[in-house]
Amino acid sequence: MKSKKQQKAAKQSKNGKAPAAKTTKTTKPTAEPKHTIKQLVIETLARNSAATNDEMIAAVKKEFPKSAFKDTHAAWYRSQARKGLLTGTPIAIPAMSRKQASTAN
Repeated sequence: MKSKKQQKAAKQSKNGKAPAAKTTKTTKPTAEPKHTIKQLVIETLARNSAATNDEMIAAVKKEFPKSAFKDTHAAWYRSQARKGLLTGTPIAIPAMSRKQASTAN
């Protein structure tokens, strides 16, 4: 006499259906925390508060190659950081005039 498993397998093969494969439970890989441009700029300014816009742009482009991040964006982030609107506390950033910025490049 056939066991119930054998009977079920024979019945499924007659119907043209393949027996269902056993599924194994897979574990999700641990998701890395999402890194954003804002976080990257904050980290860059925290490491070096005198970082130039070009250094910020290079850091962003390295992490996000398709980003449209440019000089005006870096200046905006620098302004927001100086006011404390990025982290909640102002970051002491030395003021750099446009003339100094152009000669630093």
